[in-house]
Order: sequence, then C-alpha cells, then structure tokens
Amino acid sequence: MRKLFVILAVFMLSCKHEQKPPNAIPLDKMKVVLWQLMQADEYYARASVIDTTLKLEKKNVQLYKQIFALNKVDRAAFYATLTYLQKRPIEFKELMDSTYALSKREKMRLNIH
Repeated sequence: MRKLFVILAVFMLSCKHEQKPPNAIPLDKMKVVLWQLMQADEYYARASVIDTTLKLEKKNVQLYKQIFALNKVDRAAFYATLTYLQKRPIEFKELMDSTYALSKREKMRLNIH
C-alpha cells in the first residue's frame, strides 16, 4: 500500500500542468503582434546590413517597444503567453498557422493596391 501511495504521489507531481498566465493575450491579438515583430526583424536585418549604426542604436529594441505600445500589449505578457503556447504544440501550431495566413492575406492586399 505504501509503495502504491509513493508511485501515485510521484505520478501526480510529474503530471503537473502549467496554468495559462493570468495576463495571457488572446490568440487573435498574438498573431498580429507576432507578425508585426517578424516584420520588424526582417526590416532590421535588411537595414542593418546597409546602415551599421542601427546595431549600435539597438533599433530593433525600439521597434519592438513601438509594436507593443501600438497593440497595447505588455512585453512580459507577450513572452509569458508565447512560452505557455510553446509548451502546447497544438495551440502553438494554431498560432503559427494563423500568423502565416495573416501574412499571406497582407501580401495579397499589398499586391492588389
């Protein structure tokens, strides 16, 4: 009986599920912020090749701050939500797929105009 209790206790402790962060960002908002951060990274990568002073000024950090402010998202809440989703492959795949779909829609919209 004692062994069963110890095994059950170990099993219960190992199956501990991490709860969603209290300040979790909804998936619809996450995909927009994530897509904008990806765009900022792409811009920074291309621009810093041409203008090396951007690296010294840490322009990428400034861009991230602007994106968080524009979307009214707390940086810590964004990264907490992202970390939570990365531990759940199905939900993380849904985020990445919806972000990809958003990028395709935006590219199509820009090609039309």
